[in-house]
Amino acid sequence: MKRYRFNRIGRTICLLALFSGVVLGATGCTSGYHGPGVEIVYWTGWSGHELKALRKLVDEFNRTHPDIHVRMVSQFTSGSQYEKVRIAFAGGTTPDVMSTVWAEDLASYAMRGVLTPLDPYLKQAGRNVNTEYTPGVARMLQVNGHVYALAMTTNTDFIAYNKDIFKQAGINDPPRTILQLDEDAAKCTLRDANGNFIRLGFHPAGLEMWAYVFDGRWYDPKTGKVTANDPHNVAALRWLVSFAKKYGIRKIEAFETTFGNTATVNGPFFVGKIAMWSTGEWAEKFIRRYAPHLNWGWFPLPSPPGGRPDTTVSGGSVFVIPAACKHKQQAWTFLNWMTSPHAVGQFCHAIGNVPPLRSVGKLPMFQDDPLFRFAIHLANGRNSFGPPPIPIWTEYSQDIQRVEDEAVHSNQSPQKLLDRLQARMQSELNRTLKELKDQ
Repeated sequence: MKRYRFNRIGRTICLLALFSGVVLGATGCTSGYHGPGVEIVYWTGWSGHELKALRKLVDEFNRTHPDIHVRMVSQFTSGSQYEKVRIAFAGGTTPDVMSTVWAEDLASYAMRGVLTPLDPYLKQAGRNVNTEYTPGVARMLQVNGHVYALAMTTNTDFIAYNKDIFKQAGINDPPRTILQLDEDAAKCTLRDANGNFIRLGFHPAGLEMWAYVFDGRWYDPKTGKVTANDPHNVAALRWLVSFAKKYGIRKIEAFETTFGNTATVNGPFFVGKIAMWSTGEWAEKFIRRYAPHLNWGWFPLPSPPGGRPDTTVSGGSVFVIPAACKHKQQAWTFLNWMTSPHAVGQFCHAIGNVPPLRSVGKLPMFQDDPLFRFAIHLANGRNSFGPPPIPIWTEYSQDIQRVEDEAVHSNQSPQKLLDRLQARMQSELNRTLKELKDQ
């Protein structure tokens, strides 16, 4: 018997298949529905106010589509909902529609044949993801030239800044370049007599995202090769390490232990412990709730010479129709409606997310809000990225974070760390692709 080193999803699917028959009995895929038409089951991972907004849309669909009844089941249980998804795919006993699949995992599921390609349904409906969706989202929905998912929401990346702190530091305009960001961060940083931080100007993190800002990439679709040690990725990691060395990563982390949660009134940006905050459009709801008098603004991620201005990264959960779905046409009718401009506009406005549909982003309810107008501009830009369409991206992304942590906490060379990551991930991709070919 051949043995393969599976990536996380492949390994989990194979192992959990042994237990799927038992576990799926508790997932709620059957019900006592005896009404007219066909019942389809929809799994969601949303909860709280997001689930409430979603339920309104599902109820509206049921009212306007008497031949189809959608039973929505929330799989939100302390973060284990995505484990349930892997179990469901392993046993082939799935709901009809899911929005409990991360975009980062889409390629792995698609290449294992557990998802329904949506191309014929899109053609039937006269839809085209490349013209409808923002660039990063459009790319992340496709694997090997086929569309396997649609989206209702997206997010953007930018930096929020405290205007009063900038004024005190003598800064008139937000930074546009990496050099200006470095200088402004230093001007906004305050220490006590012992060198401990009173206020931190900025703490950049997230190599995966900053590599794109530096004109890097993690995968080359033309060659099918991993590009972890792209020179621009190395430059981005060196810059992150430079911050850790300049300010002292241990002192930064000690200061950050005093921070309150960003979703509370004691969030560090809300109380002036940091001058700049890497965030997204969702931050506005928290600021309105916890720091309504804060004098703040926002600016796109600054870039170095030759880098990518206005960079943002898309991700999040997406809607799919499992291959095991017994009612594909009804599932498509529901999915098509839920990702229509009407439903997307209502949902994104209710939960404070950027709409991934270009047409919805042009509506007054988004354009009349300066922050959303700015965020939608980023999402529609040419430097909007989604997860690479490779079956190992979840594991790869986690290893990028581990390399970043290792780099900022040690004296190891960013080049050598990324060289090792390159070799490891290319080997993993080769093994996974061979496993998929042989299955």
